Amino acid sequence: MSIEVNNDPCAATPSDYKMTWTSAAQAMWAAVKLAGKAELELYEVMGLTGHAFRININPENVDIAGPTAYPWETFFAKGLKNIGFNTAYVRTADFTPPTPDQLTRALKLVQKSIDRGVPAISWDLFVPEFGVLYGYNDEKQELQGKDPNEDGTLLYEKLGRGQIHELFVMILEEEIQTTALSLIRGALEIAIDHAHRREHSNETPPFQNGLAGYDGWIEAFEAGKVSEIGNAYNLAVVADARAHAAKFLQEMADRWESDGNWGEAVVLITRGAAGHYARTTDALNTLLAVFPFPQGGEPNDAETAKKAIAVLQTAKAAEASGVEALERLLAELPE
Repeated sequence: MSIEVNNDPCAATPSDYKMTWTSAAQAMWAAVKLAGKAELELYEVMGLTGHAFRININPENVDIAGPTAYPWETFFAKGLKNIGFNTAYVRTADFTPPTPDQLTRALKLVQKSIDRGVPAISWDLFVPEFGVLYGYNDEKQELQGKDPNEDGTLLYEKLGRGQIHELFVMILEEEIQTTALSLIRGALEIAIDHAHRREHSNETPPFQNGLAGYDGWIEAFEAGKVSEIGNAYNLAVVADARAHAAKFLQEMADRWESDGNWGEAVVLITRGAAGHYARTTDALNTLLAVFPFPQGGEPNDAETAKKAIAVLQTAKAAEASGVEALERLLAELPE
């Protein structure tokens, strides 16, 4: 059995906001649209699940793993619940392939979701990114899946045994009742929490998320230990995410101003927040040409690093103002 998935999880074209470098959000969008939320745009899924506001940097070298090195099951479940869905998942420990029992449970979840007409979110199908599983064939013992690299098939036994050799499958379950107010309050709480609280339980690797992520990024440049490809990838992901954050907030402000039910203060704060994230995006975009993915440029050249640090300081200042605006907005909204 298979279902049709129209949006490919692959590299972003931010001008139309139909694709993103955040493969997790791209996969979520494919799932929620077929689970009853067809009206949601990608930038809304990015904003409502918190992915538009994510940054995760290893200050030792700006590791390429940064954008995907965090507790997926917790963050995904919270974001998808905010949109309006409970979830179920199977995950193995880092770099640990599934046991036969884990694989069986994962396949049952995948088939259950596909039978309902909704793709399952999964990890490391063909490359170490997120994608969707949208079909299965018991006779051939095959799954159909898409990720940023490929749209193809894999044997049941290969699930959780890709390049990374770890299993993660999450499906949407029953829908939860939401309101316009609960959606935006939830999104703001997720974004603000990510900005201020370290989400990692282990001290090593020393990943820093939120506003501290910029400090970690600058620390790596100061030490001259920046991974060329890691820096370029993190830059592409974060710049793209902030473009979606600005779009999410701007569209929300326009909608609220049009319907007239939210009050002038709420509209003004939201529009101001959109401006701060747009300035963050502009700052990061100036570095994209200097550090293109996958070539990476020369981040450890002393003069280049000095200029990059200045730009990252500008980006952090703009984002800090954005977070402050989100905090004011949360305080202004009714309970």
